[in-house]
Amino acid sequence: MDIKIEKIKEKDVKQAYQFCLGIFEELGWDKRFIYGFKNLKEFFKGPKEVFFIAKKGKKIIACGGIKRLSKTKGLIKRFYVAKEFRGKGLAELMLKKIKEFAKREAYKILVLDIFANNIRAKNFFQKQGLIVFKPSPNKKWRESQEPKLFEFRKLNL
Repeated sequence: MDIKIEKIKEKDVKQAYQFCLGIFEELGWDKRFIYGFKNLKEFFKGPKEVFFIAKKGKKIIACGGIKRLSKTKGLIKRFYVAKEFRGKGLAELMLKKIKEFAKREAYKILVLDIFANNIRAKNFFQKQGLIVFKPSPNKKWRESQEPKLFEFRKLNL
């Protein structure tokens, strides 16, 4: 695979928005949770935060980032892979990149939310060692306030 994974740049913002929106539409997810899509570079600009995109040529084919929840806890957000690249190892590459960043930034725990009906993602993250848990509602993590819609997983680094 001739794929490049890098931090999002200003020139990628519009394409990243379209990519993420396309994933939501493809999978029929609740659009109340598309916050931050308009400018993912801006959304992930806080301290100890990052947003990576994977490109094949000039086309975005995967993405994912970390939002800071606390000094030692990071939230994986917007982790998506284009349909034609699923099951080919790209998700593992993206997760590896995210974990490397998290370790450099001294995170001890990574957490994420998965739509309850997203069996493929649940299976992937289980294979990667993330375990199911029940988070306390957190105002920095909207999805944590919707336990009927999401499954939550965590990974100790």
